[in-house]
Amino acid sequence: MTITALKKVSLIGILEDKEQVLEATQAFGRFHLIPLTPAQRDLEAIPSGTGREAVEALRWLTDAPAQRRPTTDPDDFDLPQIVEQTLLNKSNFKACEDKRAKLVRRIKDVRPWGQFDFADLSEIGDYRLWFYVVPTAKLKAIDPSDKIMEIVHQDKYRAYVVLLDPDEPPLDAMPVPRVHVGEVSLLELEHRLEQTEVRLEGLELERHALTKWRGLLDQHLADARDRAARGRAALETADDERIFVLQAWAPSAEEADISSLCKQLGIAAHIEDPAEDDYPPTLLANPPSLAAGEDLVQFYQTPGYRDWDPSIIVYLSFILFFGMIMTDAGYGLLLLGALYLFKKRFGTSPGALRMWTMSVWLMVSTTAFGVLTGSYFGISPPPGSLLAQLKVMQLDDVDTMMKITLTIGVVHITLANVVRALHGSSMSDRAVPIGWSLVAIGGLCTFLGAETLFATLGPVMIVAGLLCVGFFASDRKVDSIKSAGLRLFDAFAGLARIVNIFSDVLSYMRLFALGLAAASLASTINDLSGQLLHAVPGIGLLIAIMVLAVGHAINIGLGLIAGVVHGLRLNVIEFFNWGLKDEGTPFRPFKKEESGL
Repeated sequence: MTITALKKVSLIGILEDKEQVLEATQAFGRFHLIPLTPAQRDLEAIPSGTGREAVEALRWLTDAPAQRRPTTDPDDFDLPQIVEQTLLNKSNFKACEDKRAKLVRRIKDVRPWGQFDFADLSEIGDYRLWFYVVPTAKLKAIDPSDKIMEIVHQDKYRAYVVLLDPDEPPLDAMPVPRVHVGEVSLLELEHRLEQTEVRLEGLELERHALTKWRGLLDQHLADARDRAARGRAALETADDERIFVLQAWAPSAEEADISSLCKQLGIAAHIEDPAEDDYPPTLLANPPSLAAGEDLVQFYQTPGYRDWDPSIIVYLSFILFFGMIMTDAGYGLLLLGALYLFKKRFGTSPGALRMWTMSVWLMVSTTAFGVLTGSYFGISPPPGSLLAQLKVMQLDDVDTMMKITLTIGVVHITLANVVRALHGSSMSDRAVPIGWSLVAIGGLCTFLGAETLFATLGPVMIVAGLLCVGFFASDRKVDSIKSAGLRLFDAFAGLARIVNIFSDVLSYMRLFALGLAAASLASTINDLSGQLLHAVPGIGLLIAIMVLAVGHAINIGLGLIAGVVHGLRLNVIEFFNWGLKDEGTPFRPFKKEESGL
């Protein structure tokens, strides 16, 4: 739970060796480059000819349902040709699929009219065929006395009617508008469909054959990105007639390795601490088991280099809030089983493993709160059972749940203020968060401690906190009437945040509201299913099972969305609002890319 200390490193070498130094530093992989000249950010990250088209081609090959063994022999590998063939295959495949879908739909529309070919107009006295699909209920509305018509096909719901007329009949001639059958016969349409499906099979075989190049293509793209990154870095160095300077941020712990690297390359290095006016990037460092908190934090905001790392607090509180929102042991166990069943689909990368571990803890939290509230797919355990004895919280007990959620909100926001005070650089930075902590705790004591000592202590803490905030709201020196007035204005401006702390604490009531809504919906689904089971004998069992499955699936989906959105919101909005002072930039190492295969 720390922000890694960084050093500013300046590498100085001969201009002729710059490419070699850049390649070595990229392989070293622990530098965050500092542009010393205006960077051409609009340059493509991948060289021309190996960019978006090659990425699209690689994705098309890796998504193929049937894969050949990747070849590792680059002798016959022609990148432009492989990319061109693959994209042509994709384009033809998509066009063929669209054509097939249109033909299938067209055949479905034409088949009820039967197999026929249009005769030459001169053979039938310039009469034309006009086609109508008429609902059977509207057949009686047709007046056949002035029409030459024939019902060529009829089913339970509609009739297929053909009119013979040299001119298009008026709109009121039939109770429905006419349909367009087209000039192509059913036999010709079926023949075209067969040809299209044969073509589609050929394209699938061609795609299967091309998949042998996916490994070399992926490797080539990674190399291309690396070359492009070095090219961009070369534009950001400071160059003189004979020397160049490459500047970067690096972790302090890497100082010895950096010195060794420079000795191997034969270049000079100047390593120094960040100056007061420097704005180093932020490199978060957490234990691997809790590193997913970094992803949650940086999803919204990266803390400043001189701020503090809230990753672990955000990680643990997110798991807690998610469980309170889902609040069902049945849902938690079901999703926990699904996670273990589909673990391999998460992949083996560090980011994927962090995501899987966090997901497991989210489901454990959901299960735990479900046990505490006695909810198992919306069903309460029988009285006197072991599970009933583990039930210690009543979601429908509004007063108790309100007190619990407000207490959580005060603790969360107070924790943010206390940690911010511990990392404050001035008296104002330390005193103001402590003042707001007193206000939050005092308000909670006043609310919870009716007719106790806390009811008296609470207002005292609120007043003390507000005085602390007002007095230390500004570091402005008072040496004149004007400065005194400005200092007073700063105090009132700082005290205006009392509205924010009040509303932010109330925001935590959403934990109770969403948990109660999820439990109520689960119970309603069960009740509805039971009513259907008894209301419709026989088939009612099938309907009840469908209602249970669909209803609980929807409830689980809503719970997952609510848990993620509101669980994160309470951290990145309410908590960050009181805990973080500065926003920083993430540490992005200049390193070689790894192949995706």
